[in-house]
Amino acid sequence: MALASALSGPLLTWFKLVNDTVTEPYLDEVFHVRQAQQYCQHRFDVWDPKITTPPGIYLLSYILSPAAGCNLIGLRSLSLFCLCTLQVVMTWTYATRRTSDRNVWQLQHSALNIALFPPLFFFSALYYTDVASTLSVLLFHWVFLQLNRSATPTWLRVPFLVLLGANSLLLRQTNIFWVSVFPAAVVLVNELDRGHRVVKDSMHRRVEGFGDGILSVAKTSWKMDVVFDPPVRAVWLEDYAKTVASIVACSLKVLAQPKRISGLLVALAPYITLLGLFGAFVMWNGGVVLGDKGNHVATLHLPQMLYIWPYFVFFSWSLVYQYLATLALGSLAKAQDVASLDTMLVFKRQGLLPRFRTLGLFTAIALMVVHFNTIVHPFTLADNRHYTFYVFRLLMRPWWVKYAVTPVYVVCGWACIQALGATSSSVTSATDSATSKTTTPEPEDAETQPASPVSLPDGTHSATISFVLIWLATTTLQLITAPLVEPRYFILPWIFWRMHLPLQSNAPANSRNEQSLRSRVLAVDHRLWIESAWLLLINAATGYIFLNWEFSWLQEPGNVQRFMW
Repeated sequence: MALASALSGPLLTWFKLVNDTVTEPYLDEVFHVRQAQQYCQHRFDVWDPKITTPPGIYLLSYILSPAAGCNLIGLRSLSLFCLCTLQVVMTWTYATRRTSDRNVWQLQHSALNIALFPPLFFFSALYYTDVASTLSVLLFHWVFLQLNRSATPTWLRVPFLVLLGANSLLLRQTNIFWVSVFPAAVVLVNELDRGHRVVKDSMHRRVEGFGDGILSVAKTSWKMDVVFDPPVRAVWLEDYAKTVASIVACSLKVLAQPKRISGLLVALAPYITLLGLFGAFVMWNGGVVLGDKGNHVATLHLPQMLYIWPYFVFFSWSLVYQYLATLALGSLAKAQDVASLDTMLVFKRQGLLPRFRTLGLFTAIALMVVHFNTIVHPFTLADNRHYTFYVFRLLMRPWWVKYAVTPVYVVCGWACIQALGATSSSVTSATDSATSKTTTPEPEDAETQPASPVSLPDGTHSATISFVLIWLATTTLQLITAPLVEPRYFILPWIFWRMHLPLQSNAPANSRNEQSLRSRVLAVDHRLWIESAWLLLINAATGYIFLNWEFSWLQEPGNVQRFMW
């Protein structure tokens, strides 16, 4: 309960400070507040052509207007309410996916930290669509897990998920990837994976040795109806290709079995329906965005998938620092040839040190992407109120900086993926891992196996390759068509990455007194407390800057400008 209410202090303080200081609509609030007030006056036929998103938030404000009102503070309170609800939904989501009570405190703490995420927390005091839109996706995700965990009849599951997904699309169009593509891919993998657990375990154990080739894995998948899907912590780059080949082989086999095709279509019906509705909207609208289409033209923008990794590390360094430290120590040891054979084997066997040729390959790809596809939207370098203005000014001057930082993208990306593969048991630090003599990952007991038919990391065990591929594909689809780089665009990719990170616990796995004070103390994950302090520090700094560092533009005399995400 204490953790659940911990958000109220900083949230209410931030809301009061903003409303006491910024008494007029600021920046995009001008458009949103004006449109919402039109709806509150029942003028639903009036639409501001500068607004790009659907009218979901205005409809929600209209529905709540008898209680909250339609003045500026009343409209802003919607974001406040949505962030509080978001923390609750995150706690429910963790409760749905977790399979034991031994880390319930960490799960609640993790939900709190997600609500404190600065690009999300900042807009909880402003009338923007971000918080409500994010909440709609997470609510859909929670219901998706609930319905797939239980024996809910299809006739009830399909309309309920479609209704929630359509509500999410009314708030933001790009939510289609998280309410359709992501769950559809998860369900597809689960439907394809019908093989015996013994076969799967055998395939995964061979990863620790030389393993089977791609063709051999595909043949086994075809024959045994099993998807090659080992935990991330135990794999190399080529194992991702094996998983893709395995999914393709299982899919081709299903195509030869009409009964399984019909069953698969039924399972995918909600997500296919949502895709169809979205496609119909795009055809009717003549594009994805509603207004200001000239400045929001879909463009191939691959560097978005480079920028995202330093973004993750900046906000979540406490969750990935051990991997960055391990890479630095291992690289130094190898370069100086001072590491013993046993130490280097530990690095390699635990997957703590990537192959340098792999890092080199991805760095070369990143260099080509930066060289041929770097896009700087006119808004980015024309608006010095946003932090991205200063980031890109550093990246673009001098010209070589954008190339020099490509290894940073690659290393940060590797660390973020590795973090998804951590074990939930007591985890040593990077330096402890490097000197440990244990080369076999600690086995997961039956208690840590997923209880839900939907195979998603549940906060108690590591992610598998299929989840990483699905998350990467969904994130890529959302980001690479956006020419504008904004921290708000990365909120959902970060949240889905963050909430699927395995948590660490020193508490005994089979303790009979899990609710005792001793168990709760042992269940501390120090990374979460560091993360909380860091996020609060960022929120305090950016909030202070927003409220106190006022400036003006020559072209808009008398208008106060402020720095923001």
